[in-house]
Amino acid sequence: MLTTASPQTPQQALDAAGLTARHWVVFGVIALVLLADGMDITIVSHVFPSLVREWGVGPAQITFIVTASFVAMGLGAVLAGRLADRFGRKTLTIGAMILLGVATAVLATAPNVEMFALWRIVSSFGLGGVMPVVLTLLADLVPSANRGQLVAIVSTGVGLGTTCGAFLAGAIIPVAGWRTLMVLCGIIPLALILPFLALVPESPTWLVVRRSAAKAQQAMTKLVPRSEVSPLHLVAPVGAEVDTGAFGVLLSRRFAVTTALIWTYALIGLGLQMTIVQYLPTLLQAPVPGLSTGQSSLVVGLYGAASTVGNLLLGMLLRKYSRFSVVGIFLALSIACLILIGTNPAMDFPLLVLMMSLTGLVLPTVLGGTQNIFAAIAYPARVRATGVGAGSLAGRVGSVAGGLTGGTIIGAGLGFSGFFLVLALPVAVMIGVVVGLKTDARRHGADGPDGGQVDTDPLQTTEDGPTEQRATPHMRV
Repeated sequence: MLTTASPQTPQQALDAAGLTARHWVVFGVIALVLLADGMDITIVSHVFPSLVREWGVGPAQITFIVTASFVAMGLGAVLAGRLADRFGRKTLTIGAMILLGVATAVLATAPNVEMFALWRIVSSFGLGGVMPVVLTLLADLVPSANRGQLVAIVSTGVGLGTTCGAFLAGAIIPVAGWRTLMVLCGIIPLALILPFLALVPESPTWLVVRRSAAKAQQAMTKLVPRSEVSPLHLVAPVGAEVDTGAFGVLLSRRFAVTTALIWTYALIGLGLQMTIVQYLPTLLQAPVPGLSTGQSSLVVGLYGAASTVGNLLLGMLLRKYSRFSVVGIFLALSIACLILIGTNPAMDFPLLVLMMSLTGLVLPTVLGGTQNIFAAIAYPARVRATGVGAGSLAGRVGSVAGGLTGGTIIGAGLGFSGFFLVLALPVAVMIGVVVGLKTDARRHGADGPDGGQVDTDPLQTTEDGPTEQRATPHMRV
């Protein structure tokens, strides 16, 4: 049972209680939110063929919609992250879900491609905002030792969402048309708002820093019911009330190197992810290896399914081992797979299926959202949403660059095997970034599984580690 003998920060109280059944309820709701987010990220790609037939939309217009959407997602991520640190993670998640749901549903009313593009850009601001803020909220609500594991596992919701979106599009568009699909995809995130409101609490750390004592206690009782019987003596992390801008903290002497490395990791990782997603079907149906449409779809589907398994495996390993070691091993295995594919252009179909499935187990796992794990652990709670959102912005910039780079590689005539061989180089750079993150974390005493300094403010730490927590009477709960 939790004790009230001495002051505790909310994170210390959560660490002492460990995972509870209510944590898993919160986890399930957040996983559904991410599934809806992942579904809407790629849903318009299934609508484009209908727009080509209905409005005569050309490649340039589709490219504009895709590129502008990624830019909007990046801006939405960093803006929502900053606002979440000011006004609360739960509030901003709900706001982003409303924007996403309403704008997606309104897409069904678009009379032409120009209005379709406008509403897609608006919905993309919501799309970009949901993921970093809701992941930050989860990171704030769970014990430190489980943070990396649960963030990794819940991120599989995004990948499952893209798969569900593909099946949904295949079932609805031929029968009821693309406009019905847009309405349904808008309703789903809106329908999740009620359970999210009822079952997911606001971050207790954010509340106690904002001096909302009663609300912080209520949030804790949603996670640790025993605190209803024995009220906790909660205090804010030391230095958390210091009035320093979030971006000032991210770029401060303590975090400048960490931030630069996380942004570099996100830019390369999501850039590669987008390059593969955009061009893999085309490459598979090139003269070599010359797969049919059905064979290509099978390979892409297995690649995606393997990535879901990979994320679950990553989450389980992060519970026991260092995030730097686990991610580094996944990256090294990815390089091995890329080299094997790149040096064997004449693989037959069964071998190609096997190799792409093995690659899917490791490569998209570390390209997709691993930077969110690093950011959620590296930054203190009061700037965590801004840190995760800024990393997402860097990733979206990488997505745009990756799309352009992929076209250049294909234009150079390297083919399927050459394409994958070239990708091994930036993945090797990512290993160097992980080594840099580990070195920087060790220098600041934050290289353990939980990040080491999750309950202290970076501006109040010394070379010998974080200063002692202090109890401030006006922050008691």
